[in-house]
Amino acid sequence: MKIIILSGKAITLVFWILVLLSLFAVFSEPVTNMLGWVGVAVLLIHFVEVAIFTKRFGGQLIEPKYDKLMVLVFGVFHVLPFLMDEVKKGAAAREK
Repeated sequence: MKIIILSGKAITLVFWILVLLSLFAVFSEPVTNMLGWVGVAVLLIHFVEVAIFTKRFGGQLIEPKYDKLMVLVFGVFHVLPFLMDEVKKGAAAREK
């Protein structure tokens, strides 16, 4: 599962680099427009994810600002380890 998460983070990072490059008109106009609009949409979705993440895991965060920034950049790929830990704890509680 760690490989999937790291791969997802790497792909997301490449996406954000492409969005930033499109701000400098490195690509053709249609590609620049598409990357801009998709970047805005993904950023809005990540803001919603940050709100949900903070509400659900706010008390468990050691460095809340860092975790919120990482969710803003990587989205669900930063949230997955927290969800996996929660599932493991739930499974361990049911076994007892």
